[in-house]
Amino acid sequence: MCRKLLAVIFLFGLSVAEFASAYQVFESHPRLFFRDNAWGERSVTTDILRKRATDSRYSRFLEKMTRRGACNWALKAVMLDDREAALECIGMLEKRKGFGNTTDAGLVLMWDAMAFDWLYNNENFTDAARQKVIANLARGAQHCMDLYKNQGTHIFHTRMYGYPTGVAIAGLALKGHHPDADKFIDWAYNVYLKDLFPARQIQDGTVHNSIAYGRKYTMWLVGHFIAAWYSATGENLWEMIRSQQGDWAWREALFVIYCEQPDGLLVRYGDCFFRGSERFSFRVVSERAFAYGEELGAGYVNYLFDIHSAGTRDRIGTEMGNEYQVFLYWDADRQGVERTTLPGRILFSPEGTGMAFWRTGWTAEDTFIFFKCGDYFDNHGHFDSGHVEIFRRAPLLIEAGTYAGGTGTNHYQKFFHNSVAHNTIQIVDPSDAEDAGSQRFYNNQGQGTIGEYLANGKNEYGDVIAYRDEDGWAYLAADFTAAYPSGRVKRVVRELAWLGERYLVVVDNISLADSGLQPRVLWHYPAAPLLEAKRFTVSDAGARAVVNVLAPAEAVIDTVAAFTVGATSYPPKNPDPALGAGRAEVMVKETGRAGYTFVQVIDVADNTEAAAVFSLSGGASSKFVKIELPSLTLTLEGVPGARTALGLD
Repeated sequence: MCRKLLAVIFLFGLSVAEFASAYQVFESHPRLFFRDNAWGERSVTTDILRKRATDSRYSRFLEKMTRRGACNWALKAVMLDDREAALECIGMLEKRKGFGNTTDAGLVLMWDAMAFDWLYNNENFTDAARQKVIANLARGAQHCMDLYKNQGTHIFHTRMYGYPTGVAIAGLALKGHHPDADKFIDWAYNVYLKDLFPARQIQDGTVHNSIAYGRKYTMWLVGHFIAAWYSATGENLWEMIRSQQGDWAWREALFVIYCEQPDGLLVRYGDCFFRGSERFSFRVVSERAFAYGEELGAGYVNYLFDIHSAGTRDRIGTEMGNEYQVFLYWDADRQGVERTTLPGRILFSPEGTGMAFWRTGWTAEDTFIFFKCGDYFDNHGHFDSGHVEIFRRAPLLIEAGTYAGGTGTNHYQKFFHNSVAHNTIQIVDPSDAEDAGSQRFYNNQGQGTIGEYLANGKNEYGDVIAYRDEDGWAYLAADFTAAYPSGRVKRVVRELAWLGERYLVVVDNISLADSGLQPRVLWHYPAAPLLEAKRFTVSDAGARAVVNVLAPAEAVIDTVAAFTVGATSYPPKNPDPALGAGRAEVMVKETGRAGYTFVQVIDVADNTEAAAVFSLSGGASSKFVKIELPSLTLTLEGVPGARTALGLD
């Protein structure tokens, strides 16, 4: 947990009140996302938008522009001087009744406010109609403020980003037209700078609640707040975040890019309901690529449009309703830089979500490894500290289960949400047939400020405590002792070393609080494995992962049927091997020891490659591990997480 941020957040919070009232809202319309004239280092003008509307390269987006959202009708009217589009939009704004009671309330309010701003000077927008819309926007802004306060405020829930974004953009649109505009602006600005920005800083570009929820709501709404604030006030929060808060806004774009597996799907974790890149990715990356002038982001946007050019579910690389963002942020003349220029390995949020990506490249034939060891943020995250996934040509070691059916099913509550569905370590009481040994369950979605969140020690589940990225190899150590219920463990540290772009070494250092407990190392697979005495092989699509168990010497490999917890199975409504064909459990049958060091080496390669042979030199303990690999020797000496010697010869 980022305890060291407490002082920073406190001091930064004090400064918010000092300059919250110092902003100056641009008097004329349009003022949200674009203006009639250029401002700042990078800006969008009405003239730029009109030119793009007549450019044939944008025509496929123009054709689909009015499928969703008043703002799309409004922008079409602005770009083409389209009277019918203007009238349609004004009618929609006038007739707005309710805004709903979920994250979408903020989204609808935001889009309506954008449409009002963009059409404000349109000759078809009568004074009477404006007054109706102004009243609707003010009503919606107050409604969203009330929702934020009355729905059990929790700063990591998607709703807490939807409401203040809608209120902020409504307030900025209403400035000069409604007496409560400053109230709306001040409230939303303070919520963001005091609580939501620090929350995003802790997560360091990542999201805990899945790459679906994160892209669809959290990241996108944050970006829209920052962009609208900049165009309306001239205050560049993008640059403040880059220079003072660890560049988390751009790292959100990087995270989206790194999450893409070699098969084009995004990595699955948390309550993930959609893994494709034809939805949600564009809305996050395009805004940040433009704001920061990042050629890499521009290249990734082009890549999205290229791979989805034929359309997928009536989408062309962007979410339905986000067509306006294409005109705002896509420069068809800008080639950008390909993602292949990025390094293959990266670590995000070591004291927050704790996510690492190790890949051998960016083609469909490359290996992709994902590691996760982080804290509790809200209920769309899982109890999965220490989880490892391996992909080569196909998923080989996976998260098991599915979010399909929602959170109310037995499958979700008993299996999918818990650590037993993940490739991590269970601490089991073998005398209880129903005890799965899972990491502790925690539920608290009422932490309304960053101070409340950081002060609550129950949110702590795990940290990446050591990380090295060297030429040809990488290493990390993660301590997730706090993930387990009281009385189970004294310390749990998982170490990973990725060597020669083929061998993943996994060293699990476990100190028990009760010698009668039994550690089990879990590996979920989508295809039945080939079992041998000290190893098993999972193969699919021409590649394989061979899991070799080197220590303890008496370790055995058991297999368990898919979706099983204790003696009971909790399958999803539509079981599929891709969601889990079973799991391997590596354990020592006899209990009675206070500590265990499990050493495993996973050989990841194509089926055409012969499986490698590995051995330990001198046994294995928590303070010394020496592994002989083909042409390599890995030595770990000292305390796990603070090794005095970490060498590769």
